[in-house]
Amino acid sequence: MNIHEFLTQITAKGYCSFTYLEVKEALAVSDIAARAALRRLKQKGELAHPLSKFYVVVPPEYRVLGCRPADHFIHELMQFINAPYYVGLLSAAQYHGAAHHRPQQFQVVTTQKRRPITCGRIKIVFITKKTITNTPTESFNTSQGAIIVSSPEATAMDMVTYPNRCGGIDNVLTVLSDLVKKLDADKLLKLALITDEITWVQRLGYLLDLIKANNLSEVLLKSLVNRRVRARLLTPLPKKSLILEKLSDQLGKSKSPSQIIKNNKWKLIINKKLELEK
Repeated sequence: MNIHEFLTQITAKGYCSFTYLEVKEALAVSDIAARAALRRLKQKGELAHPLSKFYVVVPPEYRVLGCRPADHFIHELMQFINAPYYVGLLSAAQYHGAAHHRPQQFQVVTTQKRRPITCGRIKIVFITKKTITNTPTESFNTSQGAIIVSSPEATAMDMVTYPNRCGGIDNVLTVLSDLVKKLDADKLLKLALITDEITWVQRLGYLLDLIKANNLSEVLLKSLVNRRVRARLLTPLPKKSLILEKLSDQLGKSKSPSQIIKNNKWKLIINKKLELEK
C-alpha cells in the first residue's frame, strides 16, 4: 500500500485524521520513508499536522485555510491525547445558535493544561477545568461525526465563570441574550444545586435580571437558599496575585463606601458597567 491508497482507504471509511503509527504500519516502510511521504503531502497542502504524530487530511475546499475546521477532527484529537473534553464557551454558544460573531478561536474545555494549537488559519485553545464529569453535555453531528458540546445551561455557566475568555462580561451578556432562548429552568436549577462553586450562580443571576429573564434568575436565586453566599466581583480581575491589592484600592482608597455599587440580591460588587450590544 502506498500513501495515496492509505488516504483513500481512511476517507472511504469516513475518517479525516490518522496517527503516525497507523500510517507507518499500513505502509510497512521505514521511519525515513514514512516521514518523507507525509512531508511531501504536507508541502502540497494535502495534509495538516496540528499535533505531533497526528495528521489531518485536507481536501481542496479547505486548503486555503491550511487545515480542516476544528470540529472535523477535535473528537479524534482528544482521543489521541487521551483527555476528556467538551466544546465550550463561545464555540458551544455558536452550536446553540447564540454567537453574534463567529468565534476567532475554537474553545475546548478539558482537565489537562495544554498549549493552544495552530493549524493553518485554525486555532484551538484549551480551557482547563479540574473536573468536567458533572458538566452537562450534548452530542452534535458534524460532517465528520459527532462531537461533545456543553449544554446551553453549562455554556452559560462557563461563560460567566471565564468571562475574560469570552471577550469580557459585556460580550457574555450579549451572547446570553440569544442563548437564554435555549435555557431550561429545571436543568439550570439542577446544575446550580450540584455545583460547589456558586460565584457563577450569582453572576449569571444578575445578568439574567438585566435581560429580564426573571423566570430563570428566580430559579437561580432559589438554589442559593441555605447556602453561604459571599460578596464577589461581577467580573474577575485578570491576575489572582493582584486581586487583593486592586480590590483594596477599589473598595477602600479610591472610593468611599457610598460610591461602591453593590447588588444586594446577588451579593455582587458591580465593578463593570455593562452595555448590551445591539
